[in-house]
Formats: sequence, structure tokens, C-alpha cells
Amino acid sequence: MNRFIFLTFAVLIISLQSFSQNIDAKLGSGGTFSILNSSNSSILNISESNNNLNITNLNLAATTGPNVGVIYKSGLQIFHTYGNNNLFLGFNSGNFSLSSNANGNIGIGTASLQGLTTGVENTAVGNAALSQVTSGNYNSAFGSFALQPNTLGNNNSAFGYASLRSNTEGYGNTASGVAALYSNTTGHDNSAFGGSSLNLNTTGFFNSAFGMNTLRKNNGDQNSAFGQGALFENTTGYDNSAFGVLALSKNTSGFNNTAVGNYSLQNNTGNYNTAVGFNAGSTITAGSNLTLIGTDANPSSPTALDEITLGNQFVQTLRCNTTTITSLSDARDKKNIKDLSLGLDFLMKIHPREFNWDKREWYTDGKSDGSKMQDLPTAGFIAQELDKVQTEAEAEWLKLVLKENPDRIEASAGNLFPIVVKAVQDLKKEKDSEIAQLKSENEKLRNELESIKELQTRLAKLEQVIINSDVKFTSNISE
Repeated sequence: MNRFIFLTFAVLIISLQSFSQNIDAKLGSGGTFSILNSSNSSILNISESNNNLNITNLNLAATTGPNVGVIYKSGLQIFHTYGNNNLFLGFNSGNFSLSSNANGNIGIGTASLQGLTTGVENTAVGNAALSQVTSGNYNSAFGSFALQPNTLGNNNSAFGYASLRSNTEGYGNTASGVAALYSNTTGHDNSAFGGSSLNLNTTGFFNSAFGMNTLRKNNGDQNSAFGQGALFENTTGYDNSAFGVLALSKNTSGFNNTAVGNYSLQNNTGNYNTAVGFNAGSTITAGSNLTLIGTDANPSSPTALDEITLGNQFVQTLRCNTTTITSLSDARDKKNIKDLSLGLDFLMKIHPREFNWDKREWYTDGKSDGSKMQDLPTAGFIAQELDKVQTEAEAEWLKLVLKENPDRIEASAGNLFPIVVKAVQDLKKEKDSEIAQLKSENEKLRNELESIKELQTRLAKLEQVIINSDVKFTSNISE
């Protein structure tokens, strides 16, 4: 009976709420106010001990409006489903001015999707995530301030605190990691995975960054970076590919470079360079059109041009199933063709040498003293000697010596091959001339010998005649 009276009193209080008056109902210590269903099960209760309101089911009104189906706290909405198939949870998440076309949006977090007008299928989870999007569609933001200023951009995905933090109209971007693609505004179709990857990119497009700080300062296009700090300093460089920790890390405006291996091309600022191997091409700065293959493979100098390097200073053997390197030699690409002026005389001034390697890089102070000299000798040429011969012959155009780096002079002995061929031809001509002369002399001697033989025959006949004549003469005298 007491419960019935209490419930009746409560209903009376609720029915009087339309009057301008204050109605208080006080619960005693540890008391509970409950509303039961027909089965005497609590469907709503308020406990004095913890001030909690417990509701078995909450069925909000199906109609829409700024004051329907909304839960407020301190005068600010914290939950509502305004619009068509939308869900908003958080202080001032979403708004009550959405177009009827704005559907399928989910905003969870303070001010998430706050500026939405006509956008569809946007998902924002995090404080201020996608807070300024208006008509942008199919965006996903997970993390506080992720895609915050995005207004018109579509098809963007941001995962991580402040990822795509500055994006406004950029589209097709994917950012995963704290501050990934942080500065991107209108750049499109970029992918960033890792903290601060593509952090300062604003308008660059078709870039892919995987790893912390990859392409962090980039604003170029069509770059790919995989590995912590890869292409870190790149600003306007384009069409670069870096695979490995700090690969191409200092490249700024260089383009069309490919680096594969940790620290490969890490100091590069040039163009058209390719390095494959740990630390390969690490000494290159402004050099261009260089190819480096193998661990620590580096060119003749940091600014060298148009070179290929196979392996480091320890490589002693090049193996392949052919002994010939094919090169361009089409007559249609050549002018001023004439016989080589250098031959046997030039070649005779070249000095093949036998020596033992004792390289300076094997010593910490860079000075060889013979203590690390290789046991077995080898054969070859001395670059300084080759240079002297070609200089004296005014034939430096032969490029027998590479002097790009004065501290490390290199020899291109293969350039002697045309001279060797010319020398052989000269020897052949000289030999042919000598043989021709000998043949001529032999023929002369043969003719002379034939003449002598003929003379001998005639003399023999004459002698026989004389002998016969003497016999006859002697016979007549006797008679």
C-alpha cells in the first residue's frame, strides 16, 4: 500500500511539471526511487547512495529535431542521432542543421563532425576529429584532431593523433601514425604509415611513406619511402624511391633516384642515381647518373657523373658467363671517322707492372706502411704512369686515367684495346712488307740460280765438246 501511494504521488508530481513551480521529492538515506513494470521488475530507479539513474531501456522519439532524442550535459548535447542514419556522441558532436542528404555519418568525440552539412558516410572518432568537414564524403578519422579542418576533401583516412591535421580539400589520402601527413592541405592520393611520415607535405601527390619520419619534409610528387627516416629531407624532389633506414635521407630536390638498402644514397642531392646495397652510394652529393651495386659501393667522387661501380674495395673478382661488355658502336652515331693515329710506338711506352696491393683505406690514418700488404702479387698498370704517357702524346682524350677524385686516381686500361689492335696491325703490315721483300729477293735469287744452273749446263756441254775435239785432234796427229 505504501509503495502504491508513493508511486501515485510520484506520478502526480510528474503530471504537475507543466506548472511553473518547483517540486522536491527527498529520498531518505540509502533510499531508492523505483518504477516497476507489471511484473514488478524495475524499469527505472534512482539510488540515493550513488545518485545513479538506472534505466532498463531507453527508447528515444523517432521524430527528428534539435530538442528530440538528445541527451545533454551542462547545456551541451552529448548524444543525438539527428539526420538520417547518423550517430553523434560527445560534447557538441554533429549539429542540428544537417541536410536531409547527410546520412551514414558517425561522430564520436568532442566537436567531431561539428561542421557537417551535406557530407555522407564520414566516420570521426576523437576530439575535434573531422570537426570542420562540410560536404566531404567517405572520410575516416580516428584520433584527436585527425582531419580536423577537412572541408571538401573526400576518401581520406586518418589514423592517429593529428594525422592529416591540416587537410582541407585533399582527397584519396591515407595517414596512419601520430602527425602523419600533418601539414597536407590539397595534396591527394598520398599514403603515410608511421609517426610524422609525410608530416610537412602540403600539395604533393602520389607519395607513399612507410616508417617514422619518412618523407617528413616532402612537398614533391610520386615519391616512395620505406624505412625510418627515408627521404626525410626531401622537399621538391620527385620520382624517388627509397627502401631502407635513412635511404636518400638528405635528398632535397633530386629526382629519379632509387636507393635500396639501409643508408643507401643517404647524402644524395643529385639526379638519376641508383644504389643497391647497404651504405651503397652514401658518399654521393651532387653526382648524377651513377649506378652503385653492392655493400659500400661508391663512385670515384661525391660529384662524379655517368659512372657504374660494382662492389667495394675488397672485391677482387667479377664473374659473368661472358668476357665481353657490349657498348654502343653504330656508325650512324659517329662523325669524323678516321684511322687511329696511335699504335705501336705509343704502346711501347706503356709499362705493365707487377705489384702487391697495400691500400690506404686499410689503415686508420689513411697512410699505407706495408704492414697490411697483400701476400700475393698481381699485374696491372700504374695510373700515374699511364697519365704521363697520354699527356706527353697529347692524347688525354683516350681517358686512360680517371682523375675525378685527385686523391684516388683510377686506370681505365680497357681503353688501350684499340691501340693494341692498331699496334698488331702495324706489326702485321711491317711483317707483310718484310715478307714481300724477302719473297722478291728469293725470286731474284731463284732466277739467278736458274741462270747459274743453265750456265753450268752450257759449260758442261762445251767442256764435253772440247774433250771430244781434243781426242780427235790427237788422233789425227798420230796418223
